[in-house]
Amino acid sequence: MVKLILLGHGSSKHPDSSRSVRNHAEILSQSGHFSDVSCAFLKEEPLVEHALDDVEDERVVIVPDFLAEGYFTRQVIPSKLGTKLLLANISSTPPVGTHPMMVDLIDAAAKEVLGDWDINETSLLVIGHGSGKNPCSKQSLLGHLQQLRNSSNFGQVADLWLEEAPLVGSWKDVVSMPRVIVIPYLLNDGQHGGWDIPEELGLEVAEDIHKKTHQIEGFELRLTPALGTSPKFAELVMQLAEIWGQATRE
Repeated sequence: MVKLILLGHGSSKHPDSSRSVRNHAEILSQSGHFSDVSCAFLKEEPLVEHALDDVEDERVVIVPDFLAEGYFTRQVIPSKLGTKLLLANISSTPPVGTHPMMVDLIDAAAKEVLGDWDINETSLLVIGHGSGKNPCSKQSLLGHLQQLRNSSNFGQVADLWLEEAPLVGSWKDVVSMPRVIVIPYLLNDGQHGGWDIPEELGLEVAEDIHKKTHQIEGFELRLTPALGTSPKFAELVMQLAEIWGQATRE
């Protein structure tokens, strides 16, 4: 069996920032598919640079529990793990957010809060992080949203970003429908999902803010929890781990 290591960002500012990654690790640990499951983080203990310290000859698959392929997955994590990534018994997968089934997760999250709204008269806004450090960080989400435009009946499917235009605070200028569903394309309801996004949308920060209808300047808006909190998210992690884990046997 393969040892699984999940890598996350974590945060020194918000205690909930690593919760989803830890939950994914717990779910996968109980699945019985792996000899051991652990996690490590860039910004909190246990740290990524020590993730492979105890690894010897066992097969290991590393899954970056990130939603984009960008600066952290292409530069920071490889730098911190160093030459151990080159060992034959260690395999590293693409970030979970690049998985094609992310489209299904976004669609399911939106329809969970759609309720009695007419999908043809509803705007779907998906909020990504964005980054000025690596232009690739937006490509996965933009690709997922294009697939949704082609396959779903939402009146509008559009993207917003925390660190790039169009910014979250400009959402009223972006939407074309009076009813709006907003999905944070994030792993956790931490600093961004729990604080920044509600404030930029014009909502009061509260624990029960999600899955309710909010009236904002003539719009009706429903906000979902961060996508990474979906119970189906761990299934994508498992699929990546099992596929790439086979590579360590060859």
